[in-house]
Amino acid sequence: MTTIYENLYEEIFLKIKENDKIIIHRHERPDPDAYGSQGAMYQLIRENFPEKELITVGKDSPSLNFLFTNTEVSEEDYKDALVIVTDTANFPRIDGKLFTKNNFLIKIDHHPPLDDYGNINLVDTEVSSCSELIYNFYTYLNKKYGIRLNDEAAKLLYLGIVGDTGRFLFPNTSNNTLQVASELIKYNFNMSELLDKLEITSENLMRFRAFIFEKYDVYQDGVAYLKITKEDMDKYGVDPGEVSTGVNLLRSLEGLYAWCFAIDEGNKVRVRIRSKGPVINTLAEKYAGGGHPLASGATVKNWEELDDLLDDMARVVAEYIRENE
Repeated sequence: MTTIYENLYEEIFLKIKENDKIIIHRHERPDPDAYGSQGAMYQLIRENFPEKELITVGKDSPSLNFLFTNTEVSEEDYKDALVIVTDTANFPRIDGKLFTKNNFLIKIDHHPPLDDYGNINLVDTEVSSCSELIYNFYTYLNKKYGIRLNDEAAKLLYLGIVGDTGRFLFPNTSNNTLQVASELIKYNFNMSELLDKLEITSENLMRFRAFIFEKYDVYQDGVAYLKITKEDMDKYGVDPGEVSTGVNLLRSLEGLYAWCFAIDEGNKVRVRIRSKGPVINTLAEKYAGGGHPLASGATVKNWEELDDLLDDMARVVAEYIRENE
């Protein structure tokens, strides 16, 4: 019996074969899974269709550009190009939107499907990461068509999975996730060296992480938060993307169920929300965001609206505690 995913795999594979130029995007402020899924898709196509013109697009992250760097593009580059977007839940988060409605667009993602912006939308919320989804795509093609995965693609997929599962500590780690990881480490790359590079932290960011532990506050039982102003970021020489990498540092706080970082970006405040049980993506959707049940993002207009979000978060946590303890 053919599954819905297999039908989508076939449709995507057909489009890849049909197009001579393919441009691959990811989301703004990329994390390891954004890099891993985008880079692995590039490598997968290049390995099997070396004649095709391939471009990866998106602002480089200083902490991850040891993996690869992207290409500057113009609107002219998109003429007759197939566009693939990985690990990006909604259209506004796509990094570098120079394509037009004339481009055929493929979305490959693992977030809840709130925005089916692609002409083809391959979305699987059961996998740990977009990188795991792309590995599943590869295994189907490998069995049916003999498609190959090279060492560089395996390395990138492994990194993406490690990033989104918190080194396999987060509850999105499944049996399949571990099986995929066990297959990927059979390829020729230095896993220890890769993870060491992933953990390298600048002195500025290290000092900022000390600030996190000093300045976080408990809003109510089970809820914590940290406000990060532009002055804070200027003082420590860090940007919003670097700030966000520290959001899970509060995870080990005793009695904590949900927490957030509120990051001042000038005309808005970005909120990174995390949970160890209560479902918080519905809360995030109320505040112009969304994401996974235990890891989401939102946006508030100002610090006053952040207080409203924290009130709602406290109610979600209190209800969770009543139901589970």
